[in-house]
Formats: sequence, structure tokens, C-alpha cells
Amino acid sequence: ISQEVEGGVPFSQALASHPKLFSAFYVSMVKSGEASGTLSESLNYLAEHLEREYDLVSKIQGAMIYPLLIVAVVIGVLVMMMFFVIPNMSKVLTETGQELPLVTKVVIWLSDSLRSWGWLALLVVIAGLVFLSRYFKTASGKKIKDKYILRLPAVGSFLKMIYLSRFAENLSTLIGGGLPIVNALEITGEIVGNNVYQTIVFQVMDEVRKGEKISQVLARYPNEFPPLLSQMVTIGEKTGTLDESLMNVVEFYRKEVDRAIGSLLSILEPLMVILLGGIVAGLMGAILLPLYKMTGV
Repeated sequence: ISQEVEGGVPFSQALASHPKLFSAFYVSMVKSGEASGTLSESLNYLAEHLEREYDLVSKIQGAMIYPLLIVAVVIGVLVMMMFFVIPNMSKVLTETGQELPLVTKVVIWLSDSLRSWGWLALLVVIAGLVFLSRYFKTASGKKIKDKYILRLPAVGSFLKMIYLSRFAENLSTLIGGGLPIVNALEITGEIVGNNVYQTIVFQVMDEVRKGEKISQVLARYPNEFPPLLSQMVTIGEKTGTLDESLMNVVEFYRKEVDRAIGSLLSILEPLMVILLGGIVAGLMGAILLPLYKMTGV
């Protein structure tokens, strides 16, 4: 980049030659700063934006650590019991010759099946995950995934807040950096992260080109863009402070995301512990029940 700039290439154009490192959003902000003579301010906007994005991603990743750890423990306990504990116990039960309860027969059958065909089940699961991962990267797969993920209970509303926050912050940063609204909407649509929201943002962009206001178009999609956001955009358009109004929306949704993460963790932690205890207790109960009957307890 240094060599290209010394050779007379604009800074933004030099950055654009490295798309994996510098996104279209980043390049556009730098280009806007170059055109308006406020490159330092544009870079400050970018620094603050990247810091907020990093903070949001870190919070989400941190919230997922505990549930994923519990899931890993559950899988480990299940594997240990199915492959080591239950086979040894089933030998003892079989030798008694008594009629086993249905739940015990099911658990023993699952253990035998996993030991015999577990490798095949693992291959099927891995193949399925690889297929879904690749399919969701295609245009049609991403469209389906983005559509239905917003309909998931609890998760859908949480993701909507994240997309709304991202939409408002990107648009505010681009407008504050001096980019024309149509260009800002186009870039925001490309990086909002969800096909449903991308389609709506591009629709907004087309209508704005025809002379409509952003708030008027957003009001047509109350499920995706709540009245709060469209009303704040209306205020910003009327007062000429759209970037500030959008940033107020960002602050609101960031607080909502923080609350949602806290609520989700407060619910998930006891649920996961109960799930782990319930699975272990159920498996052990299925095995110990015949022994209790045999001893007359």
C-alpha cells in the first residue's frame, strides 16, 4: 500500500486491492474522507465503528462459551456411559435372566447400536454438517437460512436487534463520514449480514433514488424495522441529523442486546445443568431399576 501511494495511487484505491483485509465499507469511508478533505475524521469514524463491532462480537462469543462447554460435557458423558458403563452393566443384567423394563432395553439397544454403528452415524453427521455448511454459503441456501433463522423463538428476536444495530451504525457512520445517502444505503445493504435485511435495504435505496424518504419505506416493513427505528429516522430526516438519530438507535439496541445476553445466560445456565443431570440420571435409572427390583428394594 505504501509503495502504491508513493506511486500516485489514491489511498482508498490501494486499500481496495486487498478486499480480504479492507471491506467495501472501509474503502468507501476512506474514499469519502479523501473527497471531502476530512480523511482523519473518516479514519476516526472507522476506528470507533470497528471498536463497537468488535465489542458486540466479543459479547456474543462470550455468551456462547458456557452453553457450548455444557454441550461438550453432555456429549462426553453420553459417550463414556454408552461405550463403557452401560455395556458392563448390561452384562450383569443379562446374566440375571429377569425380564428387563422397556426403558432399560431401549438404553441397552442404543448402547449396542452406537458401539456397532457409531462410526457410521458420526460419518453421516459430519457429512450432513459439511453439506449444510456449503449449501448455506450458496445464494439460495443463504436466502433460506437467513429467512428462517429470524423466525426461531428467542433467537430470532435477538438476531433482529443485532441486524438493526448493524444497519443503523453502518448507515450512521457512512452518512457522518460524508457519503451520499444512496451510496451509504448500498454499502450498508452489502454488509448488514442477512439476506432479508439486505433485500429491504436495497429496496429502500431504489425508492430513495425516486425521491422517497428512508423512513417512509422502512415503515412498510414493521416486522423487520420496528416503529421506533422508522420514527427516529423520520426525526433525523426532518432535523437534518440523520446520523445522530441513527446512533441513538444504535445505543438503544446495544443496551437491548446486553440485556438479552444477560437474560439468555440466566436462563441457559440452569437449563443446561438440569439437562446434563437429567440425562445422566435417566441413563443410570434405566440401568439401576432392574437391580433394585432384583434385590427387592
